[in-house]
Amino acid sequence: MRRLFLILRREYLAYLLTPGFLLALVTFPLIFAASVLLPTLLSRQAPAPQLIVMDLTGMGPQGPGAYVAAQIREGRTGNLPQGRAPVLVQTPASLSTAQTPDAAGRAVQAYYKAFGQDPPPPAVLVLAGSAQALDARLWTPRARLLDLSGQLEDSLTDWSRETRLRSLGLSSEAIRAVTGSGVSITAYSPASRTGKVTLTDRLPHLAALGVSYLLVTMILAGSGMILTSVVEERSSRVIEVLVTSAHPAELLLGKVLGILCLFFTGLGALAGAALLIAGQLPQGAVQESVRAVLNGGLLGWAAFFLAFGFLLYGSIFAGLAAFCETPREAQSLATPLSMLMLIPLLLVISGLQAPDSPILRAAALFPPFTPFLMLLRIADGAPAWELATGISLMALTTAGAIWVGVQAYRTGALTQGSANLWSILRRSLQRQG
Repeated sequence: MRRLFLILRREYLAYLLTPGFLLALVTFPLIFAASVLLPTLLSRQAPAPQLIVMDLTGMGPQGPGAYVAAQIREGRTGNLPQGRAPVLVQTPASLSTAQTPDAAGRAVQAYYKAFGQDPPPPAVLVLAGSAQALDARLWTPRARLLDLSGQLEDSLTDWSRETRLRSLGLSSEAIRAVTGSGVSITAYSPASRTGKVTLTDRLPHLAALGVSYLLVTMILAGSGMILTSVVEERSSRVIEVLVTSAHPAELLLGKVLGILCLFFTGLGALAGAALLIAGQLPQGAVQESVRAVLNGGLLGWAAFFLAFGFLLYGSIFAGLAAFCETPREAQSLATPLSMLMLIPLLLVISGLQAPDSPILRAAALFPPFTPFLMLLRIADGAPAWELATGISLMALTTAGAIWVGVQAYRTGALTQGSANLWSILRRSLQRQG
């Protein structure tokens, strides 16, 4: 036990006293804030899309083109890409002579070819037909994922509905009374503190999602640190001396626990700073978010699953790294495990929409995914048997991973040559035999 503690302290202090650790403490909150604020900032700084409306229906002021233009000018726009409303542009002379959608399409292509790409030309909405069979075509200079289709479809659907109601004899006032009416639903739940479901009640689920992402990030980063440390010791032959001085289990667990303590130190520092900052802010979303993490023991569960996840993956990474002569070999073996850890993130996102999905509940009991998915199940009130089963399976798997990692570490420390997955398994089994 004393040697285990000495190895743990060595690994812990080796990273704690480096400038990189202090730099990470400062940069991590900045990177997190940038990831939240940067998309909004980019959206606000992006120029508003331009739009040309070509109405070939011949309906004049009552046509769909005039309706869409009025909605844009009055700011009655709903489904906007990136929250940016389009700006209307006058139809150029080269497009005004088109009489059919096909002719308009050919004219738009020639217009784009002559316009250039910097700045990009405006989008062109070509309308033809009638309210019963409206032909709407949106031409864009680039085939982007985000365009104006959603907003324009809503506007044209409203126009078609109002036109048909007017043909049935309804007045404009009656149409506005019908289309403007709506019903809002207020959600209630006995699980809510106030009875009425608010964002505060949903914050634990969002906090569980954020913490799950954080766990994956930390376990990936920590496993990479373990990988690098073991490969350096093996390439410098230090590992051979260490194996003769301490038991392989002490060496492996000392490395894993040392880096785990390092991450707990960083988390403690960040959590303390967040609490101090939140305490100085007025009552609002920030304080509610902090309470969502602290209430219900979510922070304690996060630390618990971080420890088990780190032991699980760290032991495997350390065992594999013991067979590698270079970081490149280690990365080739570690890549499949790293990709495996990304699967729970996809399930967590889906779990916010379907928390009771049988697939999610089964995946939360799958030990490699339990440290990440069980947090979401806890936030959703998982039954005691599910939590106990998940923890038991994860504990058994972690113990098995430590045992396998120790055997691989012992065998790899005294093995020469490049890493090979099948040779790793064969040599480990021969060692046990």
